[in-house]
Amino acid sequence: MNQTVKTSKFFSWLFLSTGIFAIVGALYTWGDGPIYHQKDLLAVLVPWADLLITGPLSLLAAFGVWKMRSWGYQLGLMVCGIYLFGSALVYIALIWNGAPYPPELAYPPILGIGFGIAYPIWVLKNTQIFNIQAGKIHLKRAVKQIRMKEALEL
Repeated sequence: MNQTVKTSKFFSWLFLSTGIFAIVGALYTWGDGPIYHQKDLLAVLVPWADLLITGPLSLLAAFGVWKMRSWGYQLGLMVCGIYLFGSALVYIALIWNGAPYPPELAYPPILGIGFGIAYPIWVLKNTQIFNIQAGKIHLKRAVKQIRMKEALEL
């Protein structure tokens, strides 16, 4: 299997797992109890955003990147922006509240930042494969070539 296809599948799994974690974590407001039992609106704004925006978009990006569709790569870039914003929001909240920083809150955003930076770099490094021009990703020819190479390798 082509290295680009393997990496695409890897990122697809990351989008899928992040989407599932966003939805499940949001339903329990990240350990503070079920989202429907919360009384403070500020305590549930981010979980509602995770439930309604981040989770579903991550799942759609996972499907699109797995199928190597142009909209999947574009949606993946957008979702990485959401991951970076969410991770920055967590660190701002931790700094605002002061030390000590709980490790269960301090470590997970590192993954969001890493993923939010690594995926766009990978897409930009592979522009010749994705043929990114004028903000559009034209994949049909590249996907056909990759699939033909895969078929020949089998």
